[in-house]
Amino acid sequence: MQIFTKVLFIFSLLFSTLQANQELQHRYSVTGKDIMLSDIVGGLEEDVLLFHISPSRHSKRVKSKELLKLLKKYGYTNFLARYTYVQFTQKSPIDIDKIKNSLIEYYQEKYKDIKIKRVDLLQDKYMTHLPKEYRVCFSRNAYLSRKGVLYIETPENKKIFFNYNIYAKLNLYETKKRIKKGEELSRLNCKKKSIILEKFKAMPLMELPRARYEAKHRLKKLSPLTQRDVVGLFLIKRGSYVNVDLQDEGIHITFNAKALQSGRYGDNITVINQSKKKIHVRVIGKNRAEAR
Repeated sequence: MQIFTKVLFIFSLLFSTLQANQELQHRYSVTGKDIMLSDIVGGLEEDVLLFHISPSRHSKRVKSKELLKLLKKYGYTNFLARYTYVQFTQKSPIDIDKIKNSLIEYYQEKYKDIKIKRVDLLQDKYMTHLPKEYRVCFSRNAYLSRKGVLYIETPENKKIFFNYNIYAKLNLYETKKRIKKGEELSRLNCKKKSIILEKFKAMPLMELPRARYEAKHRLKKLSPLTQRDVVGLFLIKRGSYVNVDLQDEGIHITFNAKALQSGRYGDNITVINQSKKKIHVRVIGKNRAEAR
């Protein structure tokens, strides 16, 4: 009985902790002038009016403390607020599908296997119509975060801004253990993992070709790999012997030569053959090169 009580207590504690992790958004989009409880909390059987947007305006800014107090009144004590204010903006009667599709395509170009579940797009101000012609623009490295600001630009250089939030999952590689600087990265010390897109400092590594990368610096266990963490693996080291392929007028020749330089995949290095002749070659594999 005591064991059951302890288990029940732990379960209740975990459930309460999960509930407390819900966070108020900085901005919400509402259909009309009424701000309803369902605009914040989904799946309600009975809705409740929280605030009303003034007839002369299209948005309302509410203090987070005031909103949290109101939510608590209706039994929702599991919300936290990061921002001092929460803004509710009335949805504009405009078709934003083109902008949403451009946003989705932008992330799909950056992340090969991204799975986008939902896209929230909020206009910066109320609009009755969109320009006839415009292009969708993003800030530099916007793809590194799930949320940000984009803008549409007209031929007259007029800019209209939108806030967006993408809910998506993607696959990347992370370390299985601590990795030393210069250590080759492979599936022996790294593994693929599915994560929720949040924010990256640099582009995550989503592919791990064999004998291609080594650690640029020391890496902790279970660290996600990004382009900042890796550098091309030295496939040929100075002083080692290399198999060189040479094709000339349909004739294929392979010979051994000594590397005078270290090289990564695609690098051009110099080797010296048995006749002491220096030859420029391109690195194509582990101790393999092709003559130019």
